[in-house]
Amino acid sequence: MSRDRLNNPHDKYFRESFSRKETVRSFIRQYLPSGVCRQLDLNKLEIVKDSFVDKELSEHFSDILYKTVISGKQSYLYLLFEHKSYIDHFTGFQLLRNMVKIWEQCLKSNRNKKKLPVIIPVVIYQGKHKWNCSNSIISLFESVENTDKYIPDFNSEIYDISHIPDEEIRGSILLRVHFLIMKYINSPQLFDKLHDILNMMALLSEKRKKTEYLETFLRYLVSTVDNSKFEVIKTELKRTVDKGDDLMPTIAQMWIKEGMEKGVEKGIEKGIEKGIEKGIEKGIEKGIEKGIEKGIEKGIEKGIKKEKMETAKKMIQLNMSTEDIRKITGLSIKKIDELRKK
Repeated sequence: MSRDRLNNPHDKYFRESFSRKETVRSFIRQYLPSGVCRQLDLNKLEIVKDSFVDKELSEHFSDILYKTVISGKQSYLYLLFEHKSYIDHFTGFQLLRNMVKIWEQCLKSNRNKKKLPVIIPVVIYQGKHKWNCSNSIISLFESVENTDKYIPDFNSEIYDISHIPDEEIRGSILLRVHFLIMKYINSPQLFDKLHDILNMMALLSEKRKKTEYLETFLRYLVSTVDNSKFEVIKTELKRTVDKGDDLMPTIAQMWIKEGMEKGVEKGIEKGIEKGIEKGIEKGIEKGIEKGIEKGIEKGIEKGIKKEKMETAKKMIQLNMSTEDIRKITGLSIKKIDELRKK
């Protein structure tokens, strides 16, 4: 699984959101054609775990596969959800490739199967530009007279979340919240919409779920917006969410974790560079090995320390107590006092 793929916060948020059955049930009822919906037994909807999908397919981190029983039959229908945060003209080809992998797995798991299951491919797109690709795979092929019957073809259901008017975003509270967040996360309007989004989230009846979804949203926010927006988020949480103030240390910890990960990544990069440089200087294999090791160690250490200091400065600006800053950042009281004096 590629590091970039795993580190895409939009894919991560989509996967977390659409791994919840109640969200997907609501999506199916509200957005899939009614003729399809009527045939599905949504009480038997289940997510297909990664272990079912082979290794090659599981590398497509934002793909989520569900299956459900077709009413009155003993057979399943599959729904393959693919998330895109950029326009990709070959999405249809990727879907076809993934569908073939799913069919292969179905046949492997049931040697007596005589028919392949139907798979409905669904693309959820959130991006700056309007989705302008055909929903039919046939458009990807060169046009050669009298050859249409040799070309595989199917349609995908495409939902361009970023360009749907707010009033057309339908479904359960949770589905609407997810889509509004996905729509505005990269928009300058995000903080104008934050109040409405948090108000909707506050309507969720079950307290445990409300907290869990709120933390999922905050993790997404933390990984996509600059920590200079901490004060805006803090104010809005206090205004909208019951005991929203209690979440501040959690958000600060999320930013630290995010910062540490970035620091570790930068440190590794710098460390490898330095290590190779030193090793070449010495001209020995051992030197390169040792240099890389030392460089990585130093780089990680430096990266983490820098991010901790930055976070502590932000927390000082927000008048957080020295004890809270110490607990969250791990910095000594002496170091925090020094930062306060600067």
